[in-house]
Amino acid sequence: MAIDIDTLYEMLDERKPIEVQEEAIREARKIKSLSVLMQPVEYKLSWKNCAKVICEKKDEELNSYTYEMLEWLRDLNWPGAFLIMERLEKMDPQLLVYDVIYKVKQALLLKDNEWLGWMSYLLKNKKFYDALSEKKEYQKILKRYYEEYWGD
Repeated sequence: MAIDIDTLYEMLDERKPIEVQEEAIREARKIKSLSVLMQPVEYKLSWKNCAKVICEKKDEELNSYTYEMLEWLRDLNWPGAFLIMERLEKMDPQLLVYDVIYKVKQALLLKDNEWLGWMSYLLKNKKFYDALSEKKEYQKILKRYYEEYWGD
């Protein structure tokens, strides 16, 4: 069944009946260009279901989208943010390092301490912490936020 993107977003709305959401998720899994699932502005209540579909993808499929996924961590109150955060934490650290460094720089410029705190969750993956070793400055920044936000 071919569904236009606006109808799909409406079906992904978390207020819809679960059967409608499940059908929409099945359809969304067929989408190859994942950018349409990255926080569609007009359909915020579809974000959690979009995140579910995104999180099912393999690292190689997500490699081109880590920049957008990191944007999702700006506010953990956003639907799907926890799902995205946990998926990023499990990714191959080499796929994340440069986008994370860029986003840390951006968060520092914006003085967005919460975003830095949420991004620091990625340090839960020791391999990610090690992957940052060439960029000690950013490793230290994220470690400081990790200790503040997540404990040891």
